[in-house]
Amino acid sequence: MDYLDEIKVSLKNNPNLNDEIRKKIFDLIIVIHRKLPNINLTRLNDKVKDVKIGKIGKLERKGIYFYDIFKNEIQFSSNIKGNYDIDNLFMQALLQMATSTNTFTGFNSDERLYALNLAYTEILATYLVGNEGDSDLEEEMLITNLLSHIVGKDTMFNSYFTNNGEPIIKAMQDAEVGL
Repeated sequence: MDYLDEIKVSLKNNPNLNDEIRKKIFDLIIVIHRKLPNINLTRLNDKVKDVKIGKIGKLERKGIYFYDIFKNEIQFSSNIKGNYDIDNLFMQALLQMATSTNTFTGFNSDERLYALNLAYTEILATYLVGNEGDSDLEEEMLITNLLSHIVGKDTMFNSYFTNNGEPIIKAMQDAEVGL
């Protein structure tokens, strides 16, 4: 069975999603597979089996969307003000699911990389599906792009998908950025 077929079956068997959400997620996974064919989607397949969609409470300060790795739940703000691209937000969540270690996502193995990790996730999502809406991380993405020239784009990419922030920290220390 083709790997995308396995993911389709996993989504189909997920009782927490409706058909529209299943299709949206699968279409976005196809984009990931086509544009990043060397990325292992095993963790993503495991996560889509029981991922849920939820709401961020009115008093919670998590942003427009939040992927809760402990609940395996993609949460959206119930009070969205602005023009946000839903495909981009879903893609960010899928990238976080694909890199989830069940305790952190991407290269966020070191809390000093938290904002960098969020911005890099949005940069990747924008590369994959574009972003026709607002972003809450414009300044962070600008800094992340600048840092990628110091650290190396391959180092950032590999660190993100191998869940290892150490090469980024080492590259910044070697460049005397002073992290």
